[in-house]
Amino acid sequence: MRILLCDDEPAALQELTAYLQAFFESAHLPAPTYAAYTSGEALLAQEDLPAAPRFEIAFLDVEMPGITGIQVGARLQARNPYAKIFIVTSYADYLDEAMKFHVFRYLSKPLDPKRLFRNMKEALYQLSVDTRPVLIESPGETVTRYADEIVMVEAQGHKVTVRAVDREYAAVQPVKHWEGLLEIGSFYRTHRSFIINMKYVRGFSPNLITLGLPDGTEVSAYLARRRYKDFKETYMLYVEAMR
Repeated sequence: MRILLCDDEPAALQELTAYLQAFFESAHLPAPTYAAYTSGEALLAQEDLPAAPRFEIAFLDVEMPGITGIQVGARLQARNPYAKIFIVTSYADYLDEAMKFHVFRYLSKPLDPKRLFRNMKEALYQLSVDTRPVLIESPGETVTRYADEIVMVEAQGHKVTVRAVDREYAAVQPVKHWEGLLEIGSFYRTHRSFIINMKYVRGFSPNLITLGLPDGTEVSAYLARRRYKDFKETYMLYVEAMR
């Protein structure tokens, strides 16, 4: 596992690193590797490259000279949709902005070690779910994507389209096969023809759900009116669990 840290205060980086080391030791887990940066520009210069090594978790301070942690987080998530990004700051004013790109957690300074440990445990669990491999068979190609990269599955008759974060696939597997995604907590069957990933929900009405892709594109899925109440309750619980 690889963890990114970014804060313009070296003392804050040292404290966070020490807490994380203590967490992995107490959980008897293999120690991850860390990459620490004191500016968003320095981080992106190394991490926002096609050949950059994969990271799973990032801790980003918000207020830094130059590019903010919010901007860095949005860039990182566009590259690694499955990564768990923590925003760490003394200011609560950025919460709404941070939630726009589905930040995993928003932590206040000074850090509470108990809360950090609890959130890290949840992040590791979510990673184990989100990075579950999903095999997509299409005419002429077979690919493996992470479950977290699947935005929705749409069935029209015998035609099944899998919308990932960066492209669509014409899947040969029937919709019954894709019902297996429902075992993952973030997926919900909104209609007989649609299975959606609640991570990407931007809004919904009694009959339609809007989902947002990392590049800003929006797509829609039907919501059966009889499922509206259950979906709303399930989605609210999902959002609350992600806070």
